[in-house]
Amino acid sequence: MSRLRSTLLSAVLAGVLVLAAYANVYLVAAAIVVVQVLIASAPSLADARGRSVPTPRFAPALLGGLVATTLALFPRAIPAADGAQDVLGVADSGLLAGIIPAVAVTLFAALITQMLRTDGRRELTASTSYAVSLGVTAAIASGWIGAAKSFGGAPVVAIAAAGVVVGLLVWLMPYDRVVMVSAAVVAGAGAGAGVAYLVDSFVTVLFGVAVGSAAALFAVLGQVFGRAWVSGRLHASVGWGFPGAMSIALVAPVVYVGGQLVAA
Repeated sequence: MSRLRSTLLSAVLAGVLVLAAYANVYLVAAAIVVVQVLIASAPSLADARGRSVPTPRFAPALLGGLVATTLALFPRAIPAADGAQDVLGVADSGLLAGIIPAVAVTLFAALITQMLRTDGRRELTASTSYAVSLGVTAAIASGWIGAAKSFGGAPVVAIAAAGVVVGLLVWLMPYDRVVMVSAAVVAGAGAGAGVAYLVDSFVTVLFGVAVGSAAALFAVLGQVFGRAWVSGRLHASVGWGFPGAMSIALVAPVVYVGGQLVAA
């Protein structure tokens, strides 16, 4: 049941991103903030004996995500390096401008929250790394914003979202996992090609195959990694909310690169 719920959540989030991309980039950012909240709400770290380790993570992860989202919307808040302004729009789309500051803010916030712990700071290194990992994952989710603002725009977002939804639906089927991940990639390629053919845009069917298949693959990886992170907690809402958000976050670099390739 948790796998079905996480798949449906990913599908809903992907659909919302498509609608938002055709409406307004600020709505895309609002949807991404929801994804980042779900990622920041990940369960606490468990040690080798399965005991929960106090891990301050929500604030560092969410702060990093919000910084990345803000700079994706307003990339000129930080001046780009000389020569970077006109290279495939990387400065204007905001993703590359926002990742480094987001990681820095996440790391700083993680260290501060670790200093405030009063439990002896058990598993300090692992706890800090966990919080930073969540912050980086939340930050890269802003790639959907960069894609929506790129030359590819909403059609690229729609192609990637189609790959996510169809790929995860195929992955949901109870069969050999190696076979199903291959089938998911093929189905995602078909979905991406179909959307590329139907939308009134300059994107080609071959482009749809590439983006759709890659989106399906990374969406499946998001489900796998997300479920592994919440192992043993699948009875709670985090058991499906976190993996569902992970799929969207891991696909973000794919859709971002797709938007840049259209510009190329």
